Amino acid sequence: MLSRPVPGNKHYRFMLVFAATFVFLSLFTSSLEGASVSDLTLIDMNGNKVSLFDVTGNKTLLLYFWATWCKPCRLATPQIVALAEKYNDRITVIGINVGGVDSPKDVKKYGKRHKITYPLFIDSDNQMIEAYSIHAIPTVILLDTDGNILFRGNELPENLEQFLPK
Repeated sequence: MLSRPVPGNKHYRFMLVFAATFVFLSLFTSSLEGASVSDLTLIDMNGNKVSLFDVTGNKTLLLYFWATWCKPCRLATPQIVALAEKYNDRITVIGINVGGVDSPKDVKKYGKRHKITYPLFIDSDNQMIEAYSIHAIPTVILLDTDGNILFRGNELPENLEQFLPK
């Protein structure tokens, strides 16, 4: 028979922490939808400074936060590559390597091995992680041409077409 959680009981504390975490994450995630984000300067694989929104042109931007050591990221890479090719005329994909472990050499090698054609950047100073509140990878963020967040998740949305301009 299960005991009912009561104050002071470890099950009660667990339930309380779990509920508070769930509520906080729900509120935090929903507050990001449609939020405007500032323009950031990144360093590309050749050491050049590039403005995030200069890279996009006048397209929807997909930020893909990943790392070479992340198994779910390795599984998602073919989907991101296919998406970048399929919607090349309507979306700009940017891969942002995070986690502080991969060197530019590692990232370039990974890009070649997986035939990645979209630009890759390394977030060596955690600027992007902080700006976009990245807590887990992979993370996908879709931004409109004004920098407003259209979608945020740990995988591509099933209904991606609804977020893209016609």
